[in-house]
Amino acid sequence: MHPKFHRSKKKGGGAMSPLYRAYSAFPIPRAPLSWVEIDLSALRKNFRTVKHLLKERAPLRTPRIIAVVKADAYGHGAPACVKALLEEGCDFFAVASFEEAMAVRRICNENGSHASVLILGYTLPEHVSELARNHLIQALLSHPYAKELAAAAENARVTVRTHIALDSGMNRIGIPIRSSEEIDSAVEEIEELSRKPHLQIEGAFSHFAAADAPQGSAHADFTALQYRRYALLRQRLEERRISIPFHHLANSAASLHGDPPVLMDGARVGILLYGVDPCGTSLSLTPVMRLKTSVIHLHALPPGEPLGYGCGFTADTPRRIATLPIGYADGLLRGYEGARVTLSHGGKEYAVPLVGRICMDQCMIDVTDAPAEIGDEVTLFGDTKEALPRLSASARTIEYESLCLISARLPRLYLDFEKEGR
Repeated sequence: MHPKFHRSKKKGGGAMSPLYRAYSAFPIPRAPLSWVEIDLSALRKNFRTVKHLLKERAPLRTPRIIAVVKADAYGHGAPACVKALLEEGCDFFAVASFEEAMAVRRICNENGSHASVLILGYTLPEHVSELARNHLIQALLSHPYAKELAAAAENARVTVRTHIALDSGMNRIGIPIRSSEEIDSAVEEIEELSRKPHLQIEGAFSHFAAADAPQGSAHADFTALQYRRYALLRQRLEERRISIPFHHLANSAASLHGDPPVLMDGARVGILLYGVDPCGTSLSLTPVMRLKTSVIHLHALPPGEPLGYGCGFTADTPRRIATLPIGYADGLLRGYEGARVTLSHGGKEYAVPLVGRICMDQCMIDVTDAPAEIGDEVTLFGDTKEALPRLSASARTIEYESLCLISARLPRLYLDFEKEGR
């Protein structure tokens, strides 16, 4: 179930590891043709905006922001993003895996911070010593897993910080609390776990399945049902005098428009920090990531001539086509075909369509109605708040996926105008 990686020998000697990190050996280009700009000033601003929003919505007990920085901060680069958030006063982060948690803890240590780091996913019980030594918080994904972790911690003579995951309806991980009977069972299991001396239960949480659904919809009703299930569990825990000091239920969407009670002690904020509003509210956010490339080739496309793989696009009139050095290997989904992007030329911007199928390493735009020269800059998203949602919708996906799929092959350029005093 859990494969172990061992060092092996090449023929003729010499040790090698089967583990390989993509693009780790690439040199950093001096003038990349395609790149990602990460605006850390925008990240800082978004953090302050969310902090103000939460204080406004819950003035008596403002929830602590749990900044979600999993998947390398949604593709933005965890080292720079975590450091910027630490400088803004963030003291709690959430990640998906043990490896991500260790990376974030290292960043925190380098910046003199003892911020909490919560692992939302599964960690092998054999890592209990590292969990304890690095003060990481492990989610207890089930009652059997919690007991296994407790046994491993006892054998290692360590105490592990934990938060109990509760399944209120997402049906992904957690101790189930979807009915009164399941809630009663969960209370018994939590009481048993609270007596485990090697598990330090600091919190509990659940996750909404459809908090971004429009108010009044059936899915919004399901969010309310999930909250009621969680609230009932808390009530029964309190009746049994079982104390859990920290509860968090709200994600980004619930932080925007969920009823104030769902905010509880903490709010797990992810996509909002990166400038994306999952609910389409009027909250003032700034995109943190800008995906950019350059025109590397121009040619004429005669009428009746097909373009690209599958001959999916055929010119009906004479067209002028520009080729860009970016494709689906860089995270530019094939489903973006037909979407409009922004060409910059001579200080002006032009909306131009992606035409033909997007290739692994290249794609084409129609610049018939816009001036274009070799070297002109093209912004695929991030120039406006609406660009990424529009591009994602064209591929019938969500902004989360569009951001996370941007490949490590593309260099990240970090900008921080606030810190630079500009």
